[in-house]
Amino acid sequence: MNDRLALTLVTGFLGSGKTTLIRRFVETDRGADTGIIVNEFGEAGVDHTLFVHAVEQIELVDGGCLCCARRADVAQAMYRLVQAARGGRRFSRAILETSGLADPAPIIATLANDPWLRSNVRLASVVTVVDAVAGLRNLETQPEARRQVSIADTVVVTKRDMRDARSFEEIAKAVSAIAPDLRIIDAQESDFDAEAVLGGHGSPDTPSRSRFQAVEAVSHRDELTSFTLEFTERIDWPAFTIWLSSLLHAHGDRILRVKGLLNTTSAHTRLAIHGVQHVMHPPTHLPLDPEDSRSFLVFITRGVEYSAVEQSLQRMLVWAERFRKPSLRTSLPPAA
Repeated sequence: MNDRLALTLVTGFLGSGKTTLIRRFVETDRGADTGIIVNEFGEAGVDHTLFVHAVEQIELVDGGCLCCARRADVAQAMYRLVQAARGGRRFSRAILETSGLADPAPIIATLANDPWLRSNVRLASVVTVVDAVAGLRNLETQPEARRQVSIADTVVVTKRDMRDARSFEEIAKAVSAIAPDLRIIDAQESDFDAEAVLGGHGSPDTPSRSRFQAVEAVSHRDELTSFTLEFTERIDWPAFTIWLSSLLHAHGDRILRVKGLLNTTSAHTRLAIHGVQHVMHPPTHLPLDPEDSRSFLVFITRGVEYSAVEQSLQRMLVWAERFRKPSLRTSLPPAA
């Protein structure tokens, strides 16, 4: 049984409706046992006051953005929430709301690199809120908005009921162009279930195949690119891990996210992998799907092209095949 506290990271650009979405959840009976961390960019926090009647435990981290000057504070706030949960508060989950200007990647790295947090906190989901009024403009002009989408596993579209709102289909198309494997949900739909989104049951480590649209790269104004590599044969796992480690070591700052499902030569299960920049989460073993044996990797990068990644992997796999034949061995694998 996994008794780590489930954490949902909620991000989104300024004014997208993050606080409203969280309040919508915590005001329900199912959301009452939720601990919340609110990060605000500025000296005085405001958003946390909106939750005082809906949830008992609020931790405010203000005076700076968690993705830069105040990253250490997230560990302290999470520690206090976990201690409260262990001390009788019986929290079922925690939600961390970032500032509208936050880059979620360093926050995820903080959670992954702190040994105590790894043992006590489980990152359940990264939810990005995109509003239907300003969302398309923000995605076009604001690098922070694109990064927030690129690292999410779920996007919630808000404010679609407002006068100047764009259609859900337009928002979904723009979001999928950045990250084609996202789950995209309309918060104005009658069957919208906030508990299913923020309840801490999901896992960003398990990619969804249903949202994939193409294997071709899609470029953006800040060189943000998304593409999918697909494989019909089992992947040489040792060679793959060497290649991916080398790739992230050399280009981790420009590889915003990589995730996928792999059928490998070293396991009788499918391996779900998920990484954000330099941080790779341990692979998750999943049952084989008899109806879909393909392997795939989804990359979201800045300035790293599809062809370069594909060619470097192919070189590594060719080297691995030669290494298994003594007469063709070379001393070193090719650089990623």
